[in-house]
Amino acid sequence: MAKLTRPESWPIPKTDAGLFTLLLSIRLVNSFSINTFFQADEYWQALEPAHYQVFGYGYLTWEWRQGIRSFIHPLLYVPVYKICQLLRLDYAYLLYLPKVMNALICAVGETFQYKLTCKWTKDPSARCLMFYLSLFSPFNWYCYCRSFSNALELALTTIALFLYPETFDVNYIYSLTIAGFCCIIRPTNGLIWAVYGLRNFRRGPKLKIMVSTILIGIAVLSVDSVVNRYFYGTWIIPFIKFLDFNVSKSLSSFYGVSRFDFYFFQAIPVILLSYLPFFAIGLVVKKARDLKMVLIIDILAFSLIQHKEFRFIYPMMPILLFFTTHGVLYALKRLKPFTSCSLILFIALLNTTIAFYFTQIHESGVITVTQYLRNEIGSRQSSIGFLTPCHSTPFQSHFHMQPNQVDIWFLTCEPPLHLNSSSDLTAYRDESDEFYDDMLGYLQQNFPSPTAQNSKDDIRGPHPHTWPEYLVFFENLEQFMKEYLRNSNYSEHHRIFNSRFHWDSRRTGDVIIYKLN
Repeated sequence: MAKLTRPESWPIPKTDAGLFTLLLSIRLVNSFSINTFFQADEYWQALEPAHYQVFGYGYLTWEWRQGIRSFIHPLLYVPVYKICQLLRLDYAYLLYLPKVMNALICAVGETFQYKLTCKWTKDPSARCLMFYLSLFSPFNWYCYCRSFSNALELALTTIALFLYPETFDVNYIYSLTIAGFCCIIRPTNGLIWAVYGLRNFRRGPKLKIMVSTILIGIAVLSVDSVVNRYFYGTWIIPFIKFLDFNVSKSLSSFYGVSRFDFYFFQAIPVILLSYLPFFAIGLVVKKARDLKMVLIIDILAFSLIQHKEFRFIYPMMPILLFFTTHGVLYALKRLKPFTSCSLILFIALLNTTIAFYFTQIHESGVITVTQYLRNEIGSRQSSIGFLTPCHSTPFQSHFHMQPNQVDIWFLTCEPPLHLNSSSDLTAYRDESDEFYDDMLGYLQQNFPSPTAQNSKDDIRGPHPHTWPEYLVFFENLEQFMKEYLRNSNYSEHHRIFNSRFHWDSRRTGDVIIYKLN
């Protein structure tokens, strides 16, 4: 029991290779076991464009049609899909090989996070404890092994922070190059490097720093331009369009506006969960002025942006865990051995339970439904319609069915790109909004009568859509759809558990599949 309360005695491989191998093994299990949905970007902004590039079909969201995103992140998955295509591997490989890439990114990031911890502190207890806090973090287990650009951004940021020197040397070149790619992937990552860069500029040789930074910037932008030329077929700089949409026009608020204190009172508590009290203690007892300054400035800057998400501050995870570590060490030194041991075991059990629930149960139905329908349809011709909020499920990265075999339709949520500012956003309604504002009116306007004798025929008449063979919606719509389709050829075919609660009431309950008989 006494050994459990001394983190320096906890086992950690002595070599970088051993550490990486251990982490990769654990994160492969983590990645393969994730069977739930977190946010749409995991699929629609990474796997979907990569699948489209390799196989030639899928759906590109407006960001890719407008050239607002760099293809550098999805490019990681192109070789994975290319292997599946060239070797004609079956569907399981298409689903799981991208997960191998996700585990690899996570394992590299956490290997360098341990090395970064060794750079930040000489205390063996702190080094070991932070390693295990990262490993047992429910949010890391839930998010790090997903194909989010934020996960790659976190891994690259960790590497760049490890390489970043106190004084100007060759590591500055390596660090800033990696930081440059972080900024290409997520331009807001520049907030971190603005703080570090100004500090280094004050202390180091100004001319060398300026010249090196400019040359690195040109090199990184050149690589990015070549990659985007490969995807878009033309020379394009997504970074500029990103700033125009998000900063000049502030249209990102179309996807939601949160309070100024969102990151302080919602994001950080969700990311840390059971670690939150120890993080607060660590902020008080540990000086680390530079890290506090980076953390505070970064979060304050993000707080000024109207559209906020938990993932946006995910690259701050090493700093959050660093202060959490010192908070835990402070508590362990002041508690009795039995209390300390009980606390450690309780947190480990609690975090494991949370991680299991959110990777195996919560929002699992929207993943399962794609595989169920794919197996149900097989090799025959069919059609699927999703009357759900836009991007509620993965698309061809999980269906992988040729459009001439299966016509898949869903509600869209295109932003008002014709607007020059966010001032008129309140009057704009996307297709998902139009449906949920007036479900009856939307169906009557866009579909023929469901009770028509020829409802199974591919006859649109004056309507833009026909009724699909399979109709998918959430339990929230069950009573309405049951009433609306009462005398039609539709009947409930299958029901899949999805969630017991949800922040979006439109996505509550089971996923229900109706079939046209």
